[in-house]
Amino acid sequence: MPVGPPMGGLGGYELTTRTVTPEETPLLFTDGLVERRGEDIDVSLARLAGLRLPVGAGVQQSLDQVLLSLDAVHAEDDVAVLAARIRPRPDHEPHGADRPEGRRGRRLARSRVRPTW
Repeated sequence: MPVGPPMGGLGGYELTTRTVTPEETPLLFTDGLVERRGEDIDVSLARLAGLRLPVGAGVQQSLDQVLLSLDAVHAEDDVAVLAARIRPRPDHEPHGADRPEGRRGRRLARSRVRPTW
């Protein structure tokens, strides 16, 4: 993934798209997870990138391992980590707007939104 300025900075981001499989767990994290006084941030990032989480680990187990391995309890800054997992849907289950509740929601939205032109 390309490296850019911190979120909330002044742009300079390169758009990247990556396919994520159900076996992968993407992590988003704040700098507090990897910044340590007196340590180059590249060392901390390499420590995070080198983690090998147990195969089949759940999201909570993965988060626990990351926080433990990077000693987040003793971080000098706030730490936030978001882990996401894709869950495959059974083929017979309707998706999103095709579900009955999605159709009702569209009808309700149409009934309440009136053009003003």
